[in-house]
Amino acid sequence: MSPRFKIHDRLVDPSLNRVTYGGETVQVEPKIMHVLVALAERPGEVVTRDELMARVWSGVFVTDDVLHRAIRELRRLFDDDPEQPRVIETIRKRGYRLVATVDGEHVQDRRDGPDRHGGRRDGRALPAYPALLIATVLAIAALGAWIVVGRRPALTTEAHVRFTPLTSDPGNEIDPALSASGRLAYVARGEDGRAHIFTKSSADAAPAQITRGEAREYAPAWSPDETRIAFVRVTDRGCAIWIAPADGAANDRARELIPCTAMDEWRMSWSPDGRLLAVAAGHTTMRSPSHIEVIEVSNGERRLVTDPPPAHAGDASPAFSPDGREIAFVRTISGSITDVFVAPVPTAPSSSESRPHGLARRVTTDNADVLGVDWEPDGRHLVFSSDRAGSIGLWRVPSAGGPPSLVAGGGAKLKHPSVARRSGVVAYEDWQYEINLREQSTEPDAAPGEAAISPTSDRWNFHPQISPDGTRLVFQSTRSGQYELWLSDRGGSHARPLTRSAVYKSPARWSPDGRRLTFATRLDGRTEIAILDVEHGGITSIVSDAASAVAPSWSHDGRSVYFGSLRTGGWEIWNVDVDSGRLRQVTTGGGYAAVESPDGRWLFVAKLDRPGLWRRPLSGGPEVLVAEHVLAEQWPNWGIFDRGVYFITWPHDGDPQLAVVESSSAQPRLLARLPELAWSGIALSRDGTRVIYAHADRRASNIGALAIAR
Repeated sequence: MSPRFKIHDRLVDPSLNRVTYGGETVQVEPKIMHVLVALAERPGEVVTRDELMARVWSGVFVTDDVLHRAIRELRRLFDDDPEQPRVIETIRKRGYRLVATVDGEHVQDRRDGPDRHGGRRDGRALPAYPALLIATVLAIAALGAWIVVGRRPALTTEAHVRFTPLTSDPGNEIDPALSASGRLAYVARGEDGRAHIFTKSSADAAPAQITRGEAREYAPAWSPDETRIAFVRVTDRGCAIWIAPADGAANDRARELIPCTAMDEWRMSWSPDGRLLAVAAGHTTMRSPSHIEVIEVSNGERRLVTDPPPAHAGDASPAFSPDGREIAFVRTISGSITDVFVAPVPTAPSSSESRPHGLARRVTTDNADVLGVDWEPDGRHLVFSSDRAGSIGLWRVPSAGGPPSLVAGGGAKLKHPSVARRSGVVAYEDWQYEINLREQSTEPDAAPGEAAISPTSDRWNFHPQISPDGTRLVFQSTRSGQYELWLSDRGGSHARPLTRSAVYKSPARWSPDGRRLTFATRLDGRTEIAILDVEHGGITSIVSDAASAVAPSWSHDGRSVYFGSLRTGGWEIWNVDVDSGRLRQVTTGGGYAAVESPDGRWLFVAKLDRPGLWRRPLSGGPEVLVAEHVLAEQWPNWGIFDRGVYFITWPHDGDPQLAVVESSSAQPRLLARLPELAWSGIALSRDGTRVIYAHADRRASNIGALAIAR
């Protein structure tokens, strides 16, 4: 073990993996400490990536994105700025250099010992810089397999989890809701497209059907006395919130409470006193984010609970606290960039002068994909579903904030938890997927899914992209157990992983020369735009954004990358020069995702606050709307190719369908249908004649439950 030393007034103790500053001690993951020690042994010298990888991850198959993340966490630990480094400097295309010196009073004199190259070292005094230690250091797992926030998530040794299947019927069972005593309400979705509410008094009891008819019902919520169930009813005329008796007489004695205004996030929560329903509302036009409201059950009166920033996609999945004073919910910045928040329940109707700005507090800082949240009976902890460690599992976090701990995960996808208030039993959707890539012609009469590319069992393969020369395919896959980027031949053979870090990665985009990929990744509230060398596996960060960065795409010459960013407070398109890192803002009137035309003359831009795809000349001039039905958040579903703008549209009469706009004045022309489209993202050949998409070979959901005994 290396002796203690000081950097930036921080006392580093490698033997204990600790860093101390100002009376506060931070526990550092061993691999991060090993990187710091390697740099501290050679202050002022460039330590190459290969040297660090060989020393710290010897014998372990990982890409150097784990090294890059270790460096980033060290910079956070020392409050260092990568653009104006005072501690660790990045030497582009080589490695890293410790520009801060090491305090000789706390480090062994190594001048008499050889370094790795047979040379000798000096120790010099370190100037101090005041900075605050961050309270939590992100752990990079020893094998580079996954990264989580704070302490390694694990149940205590006294905790024992018992799993119980609650449903096992044909079709899909979704939207679980447990009453206070543990009775289950859920939605059974049949192959005929119908969806109705059922209840069960126990795991072994026969289900009781609550709703019937041609309408579809979703999102049940129990009243506190368990005599009524609220739900959303969807018909051809729209959707509304209904309340019905829980005894199976819903069709006879159900009453409509109020129309629902959310597009598809309908999950609700009933207040403990039975007076209010918390619902998601708004977002019907994409011009304003959805928000949380409470509705008076007696008269339908609405009160505003949350008011998310305009640049956000909105709030959903509300859950009342056991005392009824707060509501937990999921706030989406964009796409799958979400976190758990908590807001107080208003005591009086909101007015334009008393909108709840700034009242919501953030509980998690993962920027991961959160799929539901609920309170534990103690009112001090939350259970939520998230892909924060790669796969979708259940997590537990203090409602006041803090490091989450893993409850269950690693196998099936566990979504939308619901907690029984008296027992603490957690019900959840237990999803099993088989999603594989399929290729077909883009002609309107093409045989659907004619060629399977990535046959796997119980895994996801999605977000495909064909290389510019048409010979290779990059895609995302969970076949290693986590979300990773994979590379294969065009037909799916010789597949191999490109990454092994298990953090979020956006769909990857090929550089024009087919030698590099760009993608966005996020960790601990920050997002990065990264470039991956396909042949050698090196990953380089070209943008680090504290706000958010999404949808990267290459310029036509491969010299720069476009991306959407919130760094100015609203979504705009930015561009970063790959070699110099120079940033420039491209749009000022809004922009979320952008793609440059192959000839470099045009930039196609999608905006979050309105549907449509705009074309703007890069030489300057007004923008023109070229496709009305393109949504910015579905940016993997459109692209610019030789024949025009391709995108996915959803006709009223069936499967999603590929469409093309072949000139700025043309109307969209419908092409092939894409049955069982399982995930956003399409890949087209350069000539537009072939399409690859993620096909759901199997999708099955049952309701499960778990109890934690401590």
